Amino acid sequence: MPSEIHHDKQTPPRRGRKGLGCILVLVLLVLLVAALLFFVPFTRTDDPGDRPDQDRAIAVDVAPVAAIDLEDVVRGVGTLEAVQSVQIKPEVNGRILSINFGEGDFVSQGQVLFRIDDEKIQNRMAAQRAALASTSTRLENLRRNYERVASLRERNMVSEDQYDAAKTELDAVSSDVERLEAELDLTRRELADTVIHAPFDGFISRQVVDPETFVAAGEPLATVYETDPLRISFFIAEKYAARVAKGQELYASVASHPDKTFEGEVKFISPVIDEGTRKFRIRADIENPGNRLMPGSFASANLVLETRPDRPVIPEQALVPTRDGYIVFVVDEENEKAYMRPVKTGLRQPGLVEITDGLEKDDLVVIYGHMQLDDESAVNISERWDPDWPHETGPGRMRSAGAMGIIYAAITPGG
Repeated sequence: MPSEIHHDKQTPPRRGRKGLGCILVLVLLVLLVAALLFFVPFTRTDDPGDRPDQDRAIAVDVAPVAAIDLEDVVRGVGTLEAVQSVQIKPEVNGRILSINFGEGDFVSQGQVLFRIDDEKIQNRMAAQRAALASTSTRLENLRRNYERVASLRERNMVSEDQYDAAKTELDAVSSDVERLEAELDLTRRELADTVIHAPFDGFISRQVVDPETFVAAGEPLATVYETDPLRISFFIAEKYAARVAKGQELYASVASHPDKTFEGEVKFISPVIDEGTRKFRIRADIENPGNRLMPGSFASANLVLETRPDRPVIPEQALVPTRDGYIVFVVDEENEKAYMRPVKTGLRQPGLVEITDGLEKDDLVVIYGHMQLDDESAVNISERWDPDWPHETGPGRMRSAGAMGIIYAAITPGG
């Protein structure tokens, strides 16, 4: 009996703990339901300002599709060289009497550059003239004597030996006259060589001798460079071989004139392709008005392969690369939405890309903010570029060369 009574006293406490657990679970469920009911009304409002982020208008910048003339260009680099340069050297020995130019001056063809002392040559020429005059007089006397002897010989009044002697003396003195005339002519040329002239228009280098210096024939005195036009040589890939021709236009630029381009023309195309590089040489003459370009300058050359008139272009930053190519977002101002549109690209320059398919002139493309867009996203235009944006300067804009966009390469999708 005592054990049974003890068992009955332990049972009620176990049932009380289970009931308490159930009550706690019910309280937690009630609190959770109340919380849900409290927050649901705030997410179901018709106020446009409280819509989810995906329904809000996204601020974007846009630019209209423009149409400009494009130039398909291949680029090369090279060094500007003088079309011709001549090292001035004397042809006679002598002392420099005068130097008639300033170092680095522009000289004209025929301008006197150096004069060499000609006193010794003048004296020698005077002696040669005297000898020639004396010998010429003697020759004239011998000619008259020969004519007389020849007449007598015809009548057998003189012997054959007398006739031969007269003829031999005449021939010898006649040879002396010819020799003296040749020597005198050579001396005249030597005298003329003491005055050194500029061979063509151009710039002259520094002088390497001073007045009163004795110089020998063949010793360098200075160098004259023809600087208009200048010449540039560079290599381009063999894939352009069929598109290059003599007479094609070329634009060159140099570091000393970063805002200018200089026109040129192709003058030479190598008939062979280098086996090591698979490139071939182009040589062109570059106009140098005002002689602003200097031989030896490093230059980049843009060879115009083709001109494409009135081609549609957009800012390069409007392109969105995909696995299959490129897309852009076109804004419909009427319903204030942006639509995804695939495009095909052609040529480009930094900041500018040609569109060959997918867009029309004056379509508005998104240039900033497109990374937040999906197809048919609501948009709000923050900034609109002018229709003439390809020819303007400013953030994100590029200035084209005159009225032409200079194109450097074809675009290839990143995918």
